Amino acid sequence: MVLLRRATAFILIFLISGCNYPSKPPAPTVDLVATAVTGTLAAEDIPTGQATNSVDFPLPHTVFFISDTSGSAQVWRLEADGATKSRFTVEPEAIDSYDVSRLDGSISYVTNNQLYLVDTDGSERRLLVDNSAADPVAADYFYRQRISDPRFSPNGRYLVYSFNGLWILDLSTYQATQLLVNEIEETESGVSPVAFYTPLVWAPDNQKIVVAIGESENSRLSFLNLSDAQFLTDFETSNGLFCCQIVWAPDGDSVLVGSPYIGLIEPGLWRYDANSGELTELVGVGEGGLFEFVGWPLQLADGSLRYFYTSSTEIPAADLPLFMMSSDGDGVSHRAELRPDSFSNIGEILWADDGLLALIVQLNPSGDISGSVVLAHSDGHQLQILLSDAQQLKWGP
Repeated sequence: MVLLRRATAFILIFLISGCNYPSKPPAPTVDLVATAVTGTLAAEDIPTGQATNSVDFPLPHTVFFISDTSGSAQVWRLEADGATKSRFTVEPEAIDSYDVSRLDGSISYVTNNQLYLVDTDGSERRLLVDNSAADPVAADYFYRQRISDPRFSPNGRYLVYSFNGLWILDLSTYQATQLLVNEIEETESGVSPVAFYTPLVWAPDNQKIVVAIGESENSRLSFLNLSDAQFLTDFETSNGLFCCQIVWAPDGDSVLVGSPYIGLIEPGLWRYDANSGELTELVGVGEGGLFEFVGWPLQLADGSLRYFYTSSTEIPAADLPLFMMSSDGDGVSHRAELRPDSFSNIGEILWADDGLLALIVQLNPSGDISGSVVLAHSDGHQLQILLSDAQQLKWGP
């Protein structure tokens, strides 16, 4: 099943790197989106930096993304007008991973197993870590030699990244400290991880970060206190597997974990206390076998939630279209549909901080991890296509 395959893909990334709302059939808008994407492809031939038709309302920030429209995967920038785009990196090798500082727009990225830092205008390209001489086919390359997953702290002072464990770089002094070292088991049959660490999401207080810990057959998440490199607590789970989207509450006291998939994991929405690790199931498999699928959650400052949702009384054979929803902080009370249309083949979603809009990557039919980017306002404004090929969307400052 598609659902099982996609949930499995999320899990592999970790291993290596009340009121029931009725289900609805796909709305006609889904077909309109597909038509609009096809009709927008020609816009990609417009020269870099030249604007096409701007969006009705400006985006809250610039948007950075990865696209291979130039021949290899590079970082691009879309201006707040929703139309003017420009290529940000011009590297001879593809960009593997990157992040954007919400403080000043600096970009950190990995290419050719080298970690770089570049100012927001593309100047001052600085090499931070170089392990390009490593053999990519070595048995321990992925676990000990590969540089990946740079993550800026919210205040822009620190950069964490993976390199045989977890490192933190103080950008005010350029002093790097290794916080965790990967634990690897080597046997005659090969190399396997005992504990393989990947940084995921910083807390708003700049003191904690959610870390994925990959093991040989399982994966788990934990809160890491960066001041003393101590794990606060692990997330509890019934089967030792985690999926799929993680976001911090604005107060930094908890995280939300959403799953719109079913297979090796269950669909639902959960909250984890950052200090105790206490688990609260907000939405899950309800009485009577109702499956509730919740993806890409967001908690606002007033405690209310935004997420993409649908439900089914049967295990679906393919991904179900999801609807943009709001609710109280319990995930159930005052649940309301924000738009009448639904969205299929979702690869990723980037919410605006205030929940007034979301950028939705709808995957291409070929199965690529990139796709067209749809702008969806939570007040029902007409959908608009911003990009025809993009992935790893991130807000700029």
